[in-house]
Amino acid sequence: MKKIFNKNIKINLFIAGVFLLAMFSCDDILEEDITDDNITITAPLQGSTVVSNIVTLQWNNLSGVDEYRVQVNNASNVMVLDSLVSVNSLVYPLTPGDYSWRVRGENFAYQTAYTFPVDFTMEASEVMTDQIVILNSPSDNFYTNTSSGQLVTWTSIPTADTYTFELDRDVSGSVSTINQTPGIAATSYDITNVDMSTDAIYIWKIKALNVSTTTETIYSTRKILLDTQTPNIATLSTPVADATESQSEAVVFVWDNGVDLGVVQSPVTSVLELASDIAFTNMIQTYPVSTNTQSHTFSETGDYYWRVKNTDEAGNSSSYATPRKITIN
Repeated sequence: MKKIFNKNIKINLFIAGVFLLAMFSCDDILEEDITDDNITITAPLQGSTVVSNIVTLQWNNLSGVDEYRVQVNNASNVMVLDSLVSVNSLVYPLTPGDYSWRVRGENFAYQTAYTFPVDFTMEASEVMTDQIVILNSPSDNFYTNTSSGQLVTWTSIPTADTYTFELDRDVSGSVSTINQTPGIAATSYDITNVDMSTDAIYIWKIKALNVSTTTETIYSTRKILLDTQTPNIATLSTPVADATESQSEAVVFVWDNGVDLGVVQSPVTSVLELASDIAFTNMIQTYPVSTNTQSHTFSETGDYYWRVKNTDEAGNSSSYATPRKITIN
């Protein structure tokens, strides 16, 4: 009887242990506990003055941390930055004024305490060499099929007198400057279709100049990718026309998008459409996919139709491929 009793205790303890382990995810078990670890700020330090329009926030790298949360408050204690980064530094634009910042480490299961807030001052400078023009829009590597009215914008540097805009055209690796406009007082420029006259990669650049110090920033650059070519019409592969498929198994649809021969090859999204009628008025499913295959399990037997249409990131769309019928038994 005693042996049976002891055996039951061991079994119960084992079950309890399994239950406790189940209460914690694998990530919790594998993640390093960083709760009591400390991060040390390295720049800017307490009372520092940063003479620029950007600040580089830096701290020591901490083992076990996946990401760092960085927060910056202005003099009115309003948060102007709350960002997660995977490295131990962050470059951020700020206007002249007083600020405080802090940082903490985080992983899936744990986080450190925030560092004690550090105060620093941003001070404007008429010397442009240590400053950077912050570009706003459009985003870098922006795909478009519109050649006119491309408005580019950037953030003002308070001590800049003017800005210079430059536009380079890259066609298959051959780069040429097609526009250089100095003396811009505004913080925007409208690129016309005279400059963006053909499909290519367009590199737009902005630099700031200060007259009294005769200094300028380096160019800040981004790319606009002009693609006016329509994607290829998909060639349907399988199932073949009038194929019969089993309801008990997922049907795998496959098609071929061909080769993009355009100067700019925008990423293509294929849209697979399934309907119960040839006019596609009774749609049962739509799949936008970045590949050329998609599976679907039909809930009912009957005749169905499928077709594919391609759309690229620039906004161009192909015609639909000729629909095919399949029968689900």
